[in-house]
Amino acid sequence: MPRQARWLIAIGVLSCTVAFAQTEADGPQTRSLWAIVLDGLEWPGYLVIAGSVATIMLIVEHFLTVRRSEIAPAEQIKKARQAIERRDLRGCHTMLRSSRTFFAQVMTAALPHAAHGVDAMRSTAIEKSSELGGRMYRKVEYLNILGNLGPLMGLLGTVLGMIFAFGALGDGGSEGGGQGGQLARGISLALVNTLLGLTLAVLGIGFFGACRNRIEAFTTEATVEALDLLEYLRAAPRGYGDPPVAAEV
Repeated sequence: MPRQARWLIAIGVLSCTVAFAQTEADGPQTRSLWAIVLDGLEWPGYLVIAGSVATIMLIVEHFLTVRRSEIAPAEQIKKARQAIERRDLRGCHTMLRSSRTFFAQVMTAALPHAAHGVDAMRSTAIEKSSELGGRMYRKVEYLNILGNLGPLMGLLGTVLGMIFAFGALGDGGSEGGGQGGQLARGISLALVNTLLGLTLAVLGIGFFGACRNRIEAFTTEATVEALDLLEYLRAAPRGYGDPPVAAEV
């Protein structure tokens, strides 16, 4: 498991441990934040929690799949470079064809265009890189969507809580004990849902920026490595004879 995923799990376990420890330490007279949140939940809060779970799943999935070993493995680049230096384009293509890394897909898309020259291969590599990068960006875009929806869903709960609170005031909540309890619960509901919505926003938008930067860094590195290898074909001395890979791959 990647180091980032282990950190996420550790932070989650630590947060739950602290929350439950606070519940035990505060005793029966003072309610913990955990108990207040549970008591103030209504259906908008459950929507926020569902969005938070989806956000955490997307974050963990990202750190498990978007890694240098899955984008541009150093050993794979080294073997491809050795094959390119030998002008063994067919062998390079065969080696990379079975791999699903970003670098391998870019190279296997470019190599069949060897008969049309290095510029044609470079153009194909850039197009394939843009296509694969776009898929990865679209996946993490859900973090941005959930992060922006978080405050809106929290605001929905806030409005619902204020409706309950002002409804209690309208029933004479400032004088009646029962209505006073409904007033307090309405305000608690409003604030709890606001807190949950803002938490989802911080989590989603914050990790969206981090994940987007990781994708940009790794895909750019893989694309530069691929284009650099293709340039070896332009600078290679004559006499080696390019194998007719375009007709067979």
